[in-house]
Amino acid sequence: MSGIAIAAFILLFGIIHQSGYVFSGIYIVKGGTLAIEGARPQSDVFIDTHRVGTVGANGSGKFNALRPGKRNVIVASPNSWPWIFDFEASAATTITFRPLQVLKVIENTPLADTEDPIRARAEVEFKSYREPIRIQALKNEGALIWVEGNTVFAQLVAGDVHSIFSSTKPIRNVLWYGNRNDAVIIAAQDSVFAIDAYESDVRNFQPIYQGEAPEAVADPLQPDRIFIRDKGNYFYVNI
Repeated sequence: MSGIAIAAFILLFGIIHQSGYVFSGIYIVKGGTLAIEGARPQSDVFIDTHRVGTVGANGSGKFNALRPGKRNVIVASPNSWPWIFDFEASAATTITFRPLQVLKVIENTPLADTEDPIRARAEVEFKSYREPIRIQALKNEGALIWVEGNTVFAQLVAGDVHSIFSSTKPIRNVLWYGNRNDAVIIAAQDSVFAIDAYESDVRNFQPIYQGEAPEAVADPLQPDRIFIRDKGNYFYVNI
């Protein structure tokens, strides 16, 4: 009898879970939903270290039956750095994330020809770059980023001001990651890298370039391209 009871419980639990309901303490509640958008195609998704599936070819996917409480998500693909984030799941609520996934190998395209119009555009952008400050912050769809001393601050849409990066040495450049308003590119010390702009205890640090003393600016005509200048050499990378 005990075996039958256990089998019946397992079957009932499976039916409840497939229906999107979960146990929360002594209660059964409608689980939360995690929606992933803009990820690398076919990325694997892990919740609390358990693989729950993959996103589609369009980089999107939904994962149901999340237990309320603090959860951890990892979005990973073979060619990019994994994105890790802690979040709070609530019953019958959908939370949406767009993971930051920088490629592990990024091709640098040299801009050696001074007559190259792309090189000329890069020179103009470096010459016109000004460090954003609180009263002249970089804006993107309601979000703001700026530098105070050696610290980068952000204020996302309807959010509080928080720091996202501090350096022991001066920060050369800060810019939005492409057309996103939740990720930032920073040039400091010997690196150019991308980080989340969310307020979080865990921040994803994803390298783009390492050299001697690189500078980085956005290409105003190509949102997914940045210009880099290091040791007098110009080149661009696609992010």
